[in-house]
Amino acid sequence: MELDITDELQAYFDTRGIVVLNACPGGGKTTAIAQKVINLEGEYKSSYGNHSGIACISFTNAAKDELNLTYRQLCGRSLQYPHLVSTIDSFINTYITLPFYYLLERNFARPQILESNARLDLFWKTKYTNKKGQLMDGLKNPMNSLKAKSGRSIYYQYLPSTIRLEPDGSYSVNGNAPSEEKVDLAIFEKYCKYIKGWQFENGLITTNDSAYIALRLLRKNPRISKWLSSRFPHIIVDEAQDNSLMQHQIFEELNSQGLVNIEFIGDPYQSLYEFRDANPQLFLDKYNNDDYTGLDLSNNRRSPQRIIDCFSLLRPETERTIKSACTTDLKESILVYKYKSDDRGDIIGHFEEYCGNKGFGKLKVVVRGNSMRNKMLGRDAQQRPWHNQLAYDLITAKIEYDDRNLKEAINIARNIIIRLENRGLSFVDFGHLRADLKTDYLYNARIIKFVEGLPELSNTVEDWSKLCPAYVKEALNLDYDIDFKIKKTSKYFAKATRTDPISAHFNRVDIDKTSSLTTVHQVKGKTLDAILIFFDEKNHASNINFRDLEPDADGFIKEKKRIIYVAMSRPKHLLAMAFPEKITDKQLIEKFGKEISIINLD
Repeated sequence: MELDITDELQAYFDTRGIVVLNACPGGGKTTAIAQKVINLEGEYKSSYGNHSGIACISFTNAAKDELNLTYRQLCGRSLQYPHLVSTIDSFINTYITLPFYYLLERNFARPQILESNARLDLFWKTKYTNKKGQLMDGLKNPMNSLKAKSGRSIYYQYLPSTIRLEPDGSYSVNGNAPSEEKVDLAIFEKYCKYIKGWQFENGLITTNDSAYIALRLLRKNPRISKWLSSRFPHIIVDEAQDNSLMQHQIFEELNSQGLVNIEFIGDPYQSLYEFRDANPQLFLDKYNNDDYTGLDLSNNRRSPQRIIDCFSLLRPETERTIKSACTTDLKESILVYKYKSDDRGDIIGHFEEYCGNKGFGKLKVVVRGNSMRNKMLGRDAQQRPWHNQLAYDLITAKIEYDDRNLKEAINIARNIIIRLENRGLSFVDFGHLRADLKTDYLYNARIIKFVEGLPELSNTVEDWSKLCPAYVKEALNLDYDIDFKIKKTSKYFAKATRTDPISAHFNRVDIDKTSSLTTVHQVKGKTLDAILIFFDEKNHASNINFRDLEPDADGFIKEKKRIIYVAMSRPKHLLAMAFPEKITDKQLIEKFGKEISIINLD
């Protein structure tokens, strides 16, 4: 791989200290990082020795893997010790929270980072017998003594999974203050302190807890910062637009305690993780701050100008400065489909056939989120034939396996098997066992064999309800029977469904589109030949619509518009969009220009 070094790239390669690199889509950000690491390797070896290196930290595993691949393409080898490529969560957990956790808690269980915060809610549930002898759902003490203003436990108002520690030590509900109309603030704080104290003592911490603990450890123990600065004298934070306030403060703390070289690299317009506390404004604040060196990568090497002009519609007119530097322009028009609610499968088929004829091998069809994806795949089934959740989990594992989503199938089935083979296992012990088995390759191979052998979803509901429990018992060598508890009939289970195949209600529709149909989050950071984006029919706050194709008047664009921006900026050759038929040709031409190709499949 040859690198065309522009003035912008050279400025980035030459700059040291605290750097903020604002990189447009297709600007060569990953290549720039990989090349800078190569440039720094020799310099740092002579200055710091064989045990100090460069840490390249990214937000997702996909971005981390892309950086590793690009580095290998540039220099023909893998990045090795003492250097590091890691996700930001893994870096914080591995180098700060887990090794120094003992400095925070004297009496504690082995710390475990929870994969799902929702599991925290299960700890406090219990069963009790009422005065009539009936078994009822309840809460463990002291939850019942901590009341909201409604008279019920605060638990029901603010679940433990939503309670979060903020950098200043205060408590919030997913980043928001509790309502004084719903709860007394002193009681709320007591409730939060008890929950977090119990978590920390038992070593059950969320990703946010880990970041909070890491920040607290750094502030109280300067030796940790000194050691980290020696181990990694240069830290490059990729996808920094997705960092939370807590994560930003961790790196600011390292800098204040002596780490000289920190780089924040990203694009605020591509921030998609607000549900994980991403705050792109923090990146912009650093970029515009005189205490930081702000640099740009403003030439798009991926897409022709007509594609750039489309996603630039979401930027203010004064910021539509991205220019194309791509070397291959196939002169493909922007494709615009107009769909009816029942012909989305036909549109996907047309798009894939068109791309096949053009030789566009890397293509994706994207939607706003998994709910829309599942609906298009026929997974929004309303039928609920069983009382036992196990049946639905097994079906999901089988579907994911059949759709070649092997990692997801293994994760689902691992939880199932551990529970079935270890009945009565406490949640804490379950979490530790799951963590231990996650990297046990023989165990994972056994899981694959188990999922592969599950009865086919072509069986009727009635037959599958007998075949599957028998298979699970034999395959896992269980000494007890399994009962899915099939319902006689209910609001969500029509009697006639008994003789329908499982696939009629729980599998994908009869179009083999799962290899290309995905969500925008899954293609973030990818370069594709072609992409088809489905815009929603209904004007719901969370949906992406035709009317969203403009900048926000009241400041930086909201996340759902950034989702459109990311999707539209992926392709090298072909951008296609699908809008509901109510959007007129005139509206489309006014928005995208006369050169677009409008397609109606009638």
